[in-house]
Amino acid sequence: MKNSNQRTLETYHHHAQAYVSGTRHLMSGEVQDWIADAVEGLAPTARLMEVGSGPGVDALHFQSLGYEIACTDAAPAFVERLRALGRPAQLFNALTDLPSPGFDLIFANAVLLHFTRDEFAGVLERFSNALAPGGRLAFSLKRGDGEAWSDEKLNAPRYFCYWQAQALPDLLAAAGFSTWSIKTVSYELSPTDWIYVVARKA
Repeated sequence: MKNSNQRTLETYHHHAQAYVSGTRHLMSGEVQDWIADAVEGLAPTARLMEVGSGPGVDALHFQSLGYEIACTDAAPAFVERLRALGRPAQLFNALTDLPSPGFDLIFANAVLLHFTRDEFAGVLERFSNALAPGGRLAFSLKRGDGEAWSDEKLNAPRYFCYWQAQALPDLLAAAGFSTWSIKTVSYELSPTDWIYVVARKA
């Protein structure tokens, strides 16, 4: 799977508009509940970072809850689009860049599922190190086994690594998280179940 992430990022960069057109624009249901769990008890002045902001839908929801969140993406086309919408987004690749320390929440919706298992473990550790004491990491994965390339939605290749919920606690503990909630959700119109995680650092 060498260069799997780079190929995936190229797909997002060159097909950003297609992704925006095929992505939800309203916040509801399980994702809304997951975000509520992620920010529960956080002060309005908490430092938040989003990895993989994409179209910016989730960032707008955080803003509606009273939080400012630093938007980032590894695909330049998304960063350019966010900036055009007035959001000061930055390029950030979770595999090669280190987040600045002291965040109270790092949020990554449908991002870590593009990493190999070894890459995923390394990213968990780097994010844990960047969190303030008691900070949280919220991320989502697709439930399943193995890994695969898919042309679905964008008609261009994206790499996916699938996970089972029971495989996550040991990896979270090894990365320095002390507690976590893991919820698997099935959607009526989707063939894939999703796993929503909020992990807390001691």
